[in-house]
Amino acid sequence: MSSSRPVIEAFLKGRFSLLLINMVGLFFLVPLIGTSQKAIDQIFGWFSIAVLISCLRAIARSRHFFIFMIFMTVINVILSSSELLVHNEGTPFLMVVLGFKIAYFILIFMSIMHFVLNNDDVTGDKICGAISAYLLMGVIWSFVYTVFYHMDPDSFSVPQEWLSTHTINSYWSIYFSFTTLTTLGYGDITPTKPLTQSYAVMQAALGQIFLGVIVARLIALHISKKKSV
Repeated sequence: MSSSRPVIEAFLKGRFSLLLINMVGLFFLVPLIGTSQKAIDQIFGWFSIAVLISCLRAIARSRHFFIFMIFMTVINVILSSSELLVHNEGTPFLMVVLGFKIAYFILIFMSIMHFVLNNDDVTGDKICGAISAYLLMGVIWSFVYTVFYHMDPDSFSVPQEWLSTHTINSYWSIYFSFTTLTTLGYGDITPTKPLTQSYAVMQAALGQIFLGVIVARLIALHISKKKSV
């Protein structure tokens, strides 16, 4: 027990631990709560706000960038809270919220990747950052698919029971995004238009490229650091 304590403490003190814990909870615990798809989507929405807040700990330590991301986080939390509480289904409102979320998570993703790919030693925190970046890819693409769906509901074939809720980024888009990212592809949700089909193929390819590049980079850094000792 005592030997594992330093590892646990180092994990909890890392820049990416809170983000990773929230995202693991978001994807693996939320679906187990209740059987109502509406309840799942509501809980999913509040968990998303927790992820937004935890992103602040993971971003670069530049003071100006940190202040800018605080501003972006506040806007995202306000928009997400308004959407959850008011159930506004107007298309302009949807696009504003989705646009902010896509921009926000892309900035977080780029900041994390800057840390993961730098020449510092390979640490547990860097590995947590790489995992968080991979999960964020799935989140970003889920918002992209949601934009396509709201622009053209016929762009995806989605079971009707998945569409009975009011949240902007319903669980179906997350589910489809991650089954595509991991090239699992159950086929219960399918893109039906050339544009969405092309983006699904692009996501699957980028997901595999990401894994290969990150693993190669981390191994190369680890080997080079050991040789320089």
